Amino acid sequence: MGGGKTLPGFPCAKPTISYWQTTPHPIANHRTTEELPTEHVFDYIIIGSGISGAATSHKLLSHGPTTSILMLEARTAASGATGRNGGHCRAGWWLNFSKYKDAFGEDEALRFERLEEENVCDIAALVGEHDIDCDFQNVETTDVFVDQRRWNMVLDVVDAREEVRQRRADAAPLTQRKVWHGKEAQDRLGMRDIVGAVTYPAHTQNPYLLVCRMLELCLEKGLNLQTNTAALEVRQTSSPGGKELRWQVSTDRGTVNARKVVLATNGYTNALLPDLAATKFLRAARSQVTAIRPGTNIAANPALRRSAGIDIGRGDYFMSQAPGLRGEGDIIWGGGRSASNRPEDANTTDDTVVNPEIAEYLHHAGAQFFGREAWGDEGDVLMDWSGITCYTPDSFPLVGEVPGAKGLWASVGMNGHGSEY
Repeated sequence: MGGGKTLPGFPCAKPTISYWQTTPHPIANHRTTEELPTEHVFDYIIIGSGISGAATSHKLLSHGPTTSILMLEARTAASGATGRNGGHCRAGWWLNFSKYKDAFGEDEALRFERLEEENVCDIAALVGEHDIDCDFQNVETTDVFVDQRRWNMVLDVVDAREEVRQRRADAAPLTQRKVWHGKEAQDRLGMRDIVGAVTYPAHTQNPYLLVCRMLELCLEKGLNLQTNTAALEVRQTSSPGGKELRWQVSTDRGTVNARKVVLATNGYTNALLPDLAATKFLRAARSQVTAIRPGTNIAANPALRRSAGIDIGRGDYFMSQAPGLRGEGDIIWGGGRSASNRPEDANTTDDTVVNPEIAEYLHHAGAQFFGREAWGDEGDVLMDWSGITCYTPDSFPLVGEVPGAKGLWASVGMNGHGSEY
């Protein structure tokens, strides 16, 4: 951030360090050119170097190799939510099928489902095509439920989705799911207090390494990446002579220009779009994750060889590092919002701190869900960290050209999604 004071709503200069970032990537502080290219007019300026910014750059350069792109990152590469998440890559929003069907119709609900499923497939294909070293693992993931009322609602969604599949030849899901009830769920997953579960194929990964490698692929195709360069203002202007509209982005190192700008800024978007901020449609919040060692009795339990989301109402999730991977056996456990209602965790872009109440809860969540006897003596707490996520009232992101601002595009408001659960 240029060493200056952090402005409200912008990325903070000294965030917590996530588990994935303990060894900084070689491109963490990369600047393609020593000086900011203020005299050049780029085809695109992309603000943000997380999964959205990296994917946008990769797609643009893959389809148009001569496209000129400048990427601005306020901190180090992939230092935002992408480099701080829980390590999941799974199509977890199948649970919203009935909600979307009621609101937008059956065809749209199926499109939402397919979009998420294809996104997961695309990530897996990208990793395979480029042999990306990011601890990418195929796993069985699970949605587990501890509340009977919630479980009954899930079963209603399962039944509604199955009814559509049987009625329509074009409605088969890409992801095959299996429902487990009561004791069979408890025995399969090793969690004694759950009332039901749904399992399906997914992946775990090191999201930081994935996105940094995506950025490297873009650099090889001509991307100009400028880290530690905070975008402070985006405004429309005209070219000399007024023949075309352009966009100027003011940064803490100078002003740069492009024909189009893409905001991949998620929770930080309001700071750059005051008109959008005034609507209060985008809401930034602080999320939290911890890394722990497994208990003495559960380390070899196959129940840990998976990823899981624990009851939508509770919002927990976990995964463990498989044998042979970096940090073998480490458990990444996130969520914990049910443990605290501190107002400072909402409407904030401050990821320099962790909530101690949530941290304490996450440290012991494994023993709570698996049972003290099954878990054994608790292992060490490796680290706690936070990250800034972004939410919308209807749970949908804002993707596309910003209304009334031709040439200004956005891919923001991911509601906890992205490359993760």
